[in-house]
Amino acid sequence: MRTKVALIFGGRSLESDISVITAMQALAVLKELEYEVEPFYLCDGDFYMKDVDRIDAFTPFCKEKHLKTVLVDGSFCSVRKNRLKREFRPDAAFICCHGGEGENGVLQGLLDFNGVAYCSSGVLGSAVGMDKAAAKGIFEQMLLNVLPHVVVFSEDFERDAAAEAERAESFLRYPMIVKPAAQGSSIGIRAAADREELIDAMAVAAEFDDKLLVEEKLTDFAEVNCAAYGRGGKVVVSQTERPLAAGDLLTFEDKYMADGKMSGGGHVIPADVGEINDVVRSVTERVYRAMELRGIVRVDFLVDKTRGKVYVNEVNTVPGSLAFYLFEPLGVSFSQLISDQIEEALERKRKGGKRKVYRTPVLELYGRGAKGAKRGK
Repeated sequence: MRTKVALIFGGRSLESDISVITAMQALAVLKELEYEVEPFYLCDGDFYMKDVDRIDAFTPFCKEKHLKTVLVDGSFCSVRKNRLKREFRPDAAFICCHGGEGENGVLQGLLDFNGVAYCSSGVLGSAVGMDKAAAKGIFEQMLLNVLPHVVVFSEDFERDAAAEAERAESFLRYPMIVKPAAQGSSIGIRAAADREELIDAMAVAAEFDDKLLVEEKLTDFAEVNCAAYGRGGKVVVSQTERPLAAGDLLTFEDKYMADGKMSGGGHVIPADVGEINDVVRSVTERVYRAMELRGIVRVDFLVDKTRGKVYVNEVNTVPGSLAFYLFEPLGVSFSQLISDQIEEALERKRKGGKRKVYRTPVLELYGRGAKGAKRGK
């Protein structure tokens, strides 16, 4: 019997379109591997199936043309005449959501609640990984280098922008960079060289998130990324890359729309930073283990070219294209990468089902009136 896989993508996220690309890439491989795969597009809290296996179904997406389902007791069910009809019961879910509820632990919690194995980090790893500020707290506890930073809440900024800018200036030096704390794909990021630009950058970031991260900006640096995934208790660490940017900052356009098309952006593999690659790969494994990550993740770094210092920047728990191209130089094909994830997810579920449940007689005793229950004590 073939393993049934629910391919989940989309979600309420500014990166939803990117997740469609990742999902179509994964879908082609899942079919080649002969899994019984059913794609589900997550939209406004519901899962849509039927004819969501091609990109033109999303330009634009029309709910009425697809079958709406809900996840109930481990099965995707449609609702017809006030009755549930089981449409698909997966053995595992393969998550290709970028950002929002599909990557921040919400979807992961729903799958846990329904007893569905899935190929990504759990609730904790997903939630912390999605929040750049929270992740930096973990990095600091690990004694890893992070850029000096402060957290600004959009509510405080909207109340008194000048005061929040002054607070940032009291801790940080210009130039600075401002980011939404829980967005990806370089969305809402701006650099600032003075007070006026800082307030403008905060205003832009506040349009995308309730929490902002303000950091000191390196002036001569290289971005270096490295991916990893777990298999059989070991962490497989990828080759490194240096993504190429048209300007000083890596933008959404650099990543996904170079040359006016969906190209994924340019990169140098391995990153041309010499022995620093060894440091990056070692720290990637440390972060993967310390944050209890699962599935395929990518850790992003900043390298200060002047001092040769390596800073951990952030974690992506569902990286674009699943970072498959970073594993290929190691001889790990996209097919192997995906099959490893599914087998690992199924194995985690098998092990999890063997945990001992602690049962007590408390309710039976209480029901008999123990400890004065009948007297209302």
